[in-house]
Amino acid sequence: MSKQIKEAGIALAIAALLSLAGCGTSTVSKNISDDGRAGEVVFPDIGKDAWLKEGTFPNSDNLRRIAPGVTKDQLYELVGRPHFRESLFEVREWDYVFNFRVTGGVKTCQYKVIFDTALRAQSFHWLPEDCAGLL
Repeated sequence: MSKQIKEAGIALAIAALLSLAGCGTSTVSKNISDDGRAGEVVFPDIGKDAWLKEGTFPNSDNLRRIAPGVTKDQLYELVGRPHFRESLFEVREWDYVFNFRVTGGVKTCQYKVIFDTALRAQSFHWLPEDCAGLL
């Protein structure tokens, strides 16, 4: 195999890996600022995009500990890995599906964390918004 063909193959493999890095990401919010605020918060579709469609029952005390400035490692420790196919590189959003026991059954909520450019959590969003009141 010639050196040129081998180099072309390596370049093609690198390009394919880089293009896949963004595949499956749930980063769908618009105009995320450097300080971790979105101009428009958009939640991914649970049925289509979540790998953990049934969600989890989070520890409410751990959810209350989440505040601006937490790192991804700290967030992972508090509520686990994101429930959507987050990309590997420079992801600015993590999305979760949480279930809460309420009178008469279970309420399912989506939770989004948006990170600043230093990858520290800065803004937090619920869908529906009244889920925040469950804490």
